[in-house]
Amino acid sequence: MMDIPENASNLCPDGIYDRLKGCIFGAALGDAIGLATEFLSKEKARELYGIGPISFGSEKGYEFYNDYHRRRWDKGDWTDDTDQQLLVIDSLIATNGLFNSRDFAHRLRKWFDDGYPELDNKEPFGIGKTVGTVLRHPKFKSKPHQAAWDVWVQFNRNMAANGALMRTAVLGAPFFWDEKQVIKQTLQATKVTHADPRCCVSSIIVTNLISRLLKDNTQDILPDLDDETKNEILKWLQSGNPENQTDLDIDTEDPSVTIKANTKKKKKFLSKIINKVNLKGINSSKSSNGFNGVKYIRSDQFQKAREVVEIPENPPPGIDTFGADPVMLEFTRAVVERYKFIVNSIPVEQQPKSQNSTQFQVDIGEKALLQYCFPENLASLELDKDPSIGYVYKCLGSALYCFTRNLNQQPSEGEAFKTIITELTLEAGDADTNGAVAGALLGARIGYEKLPKSWVDGLKFKSWLEDRVNSLWAIISGKEDWVEVDDSYKSIDVSQDSNRK
Repeated sequence: MMDIPENASNLCPDGIYDRLKGCIFGAALGDAIGLATEFLSKEKARELYGIGPISFGSEKGYEFYNDYHRRRWDKGDWTDDTDQQLLVIDSLIATNGLFNSRDFAHRLRKWFDDGYPELDNKEPFGIGKTVGTVLRHPKFKSKPHQAAWDVWVQFNRNMAANGALMRTAVLGAPFFWDEKQVIKQTLQATKVTHADPRCCVSSIIVTNLISRLLKDNTQDILPDLDDETKNEILKWLQSGNPENQTDLDIDTEDPSVTIKANTKKKKKFLSKIINKVNLKGINSSKSSNGFNGVKYIRSDQFQKAREVVEIPENPPPGIDTFGADPVMLEFTRAVVERYKFIVNSIPVEQQPKSQNSTQFQVDIGEKALLQYCFPENLASLELDKDPSIGYVYKCLGSALYCFTRNLNQQPSEGEAFKTIITELTLEAGDADTNGAVAGALLGARIGYEKLPKSWVDGLKFKSWLEDRVNSLWAIISGKEDWVEVDDSYKSIDVSQDSNRK
C-alpha cells in the first residue's frame, strides 16, 4: 500500500483525486464520443454531423451513424481503448500499484479471448494489427516484452501504432511524485505490445504530463535529466531485445511473488478492493444472440433516416481560434524537451528499415517528434488520412494540441471540453483513440467535477467506472476507508508461465 509523501503535491488529497478521476473519465468520454467517426473520413464525418454537436447522454445533437461498425456497441459505451486502460487499472489494483508486465499480459490475453465479464463480455472489437499480432506470439504470456520486440523486428521496426498510448495515461498516477518510477511503469506497460521507441516516448510524455498535473507543478522549471538517469531509461528501452547478452527485462519478480509478499493486512485490504470492483458487473449474463450477451444487430439498431445536416453560414469560432494557453504550452514543451533524448539516442540498427510492411513514417528523430507534438492546427495532422490514421505521433500531436488550448474562450471548462473533443472527433480517422488520449489529458487538467455532466451521465457504465477509480485511489492514497471490507482475495497467478493499435 502506497503512502503519498508529505509535500508531494501542491493540491490537497481531494484535488489529486479529482484530477485522477478526471483523467480516467475524460479518457472514457473521449473514447465514447470518438466512436461516432472512428474509421470515417473527415468528409464523411462532416456529411453526417456537420460541425456538431454530436448527441451523447442528455446532450442534444446528431445521433451516431448506425452503420455495422458502430452498431456493435450499445448507446453510451466505450470501445477497446478504455477496456485496455481498465485492464491496466485492474493490474495495478492486484499488484498493489507496482505494475507488472506479465500480470497485465495475462489480463490482456484473457480479455482478448473472453471479453470483459463486468462489461457484458462484449467482444474486444477494433484491436489493431500490432496488438493482435503480439497477443498471438507464443512467448507473449511468459515474455511479453520479447514477443513485442520480435513482432516489431518482423515488421521492419516500423510498427509505431497508438495502441499502447491509448491505455497508459493512468500510469501517471501511481507514484506520481517519483518521476523515475512513472517512466519505468510506463515503459513496462507500453512494451507489452509496442517496442517502437516512438511509442515509448509518446507514452512517457503523456504519463509525465499527468503526474505533474497531480503534483500541480506545471509552472516549475524542469532541469535536464542527469546522464545516469538517461542511461537507465535507455536500458529499460531495450527490455525484450533478445540480442542483448544481459537480461534487460524491466520486471524482476514474478507477479504472484510480488502480490503474495504483502502482509496479511495488505492482502485483506487488496481483497476488499478487488472483490468490490469485480462484483460490479452489469447485465453480464450470457445470451444466445451474439457474443456473451451482446446482440450484434438489434431491431432498434437498423439504419434509420438521419436528420438533415445543417452547416451555418457563419459557424462559431473553432478551437484553432482559441489560441494556446501560455502556461500549458510552455509546460508541454518542457516535458517534450525533457524526453526527446530517447529518440535522439536510438542506434541506426534499431531504426525503421522501410515502409514495405506498414505505412508509418520512418523518421524517428527529434525533428519528427517536435513537428507532430506542436502542429499549426488539427487539420495539418491529417488524422483521417489512410493508411496512417493510427500513427502514434498523430495521436500524440492531436492530444497535445487539444490539451494546450486556451479554455477561457468558452463559457466554462466543461463547455471547452465538449467543444474540443467534438472538433477532434470531427477530424475522424482513429477518432476514439485520439479522443481517449486527449480526454485523459484534458480531464486531468480540469478535474472530474468540471467535466460536462450531460456527457458523464451518458456513460453506460458510469457507476462501475467510478468504483474502479475509487479502488485505484485507495491503493495510491493508502486510504482504506474508500472501500468496504471483504475477506476473500483474488489475483491472476501467472507463476506457471515461463497496423493500427
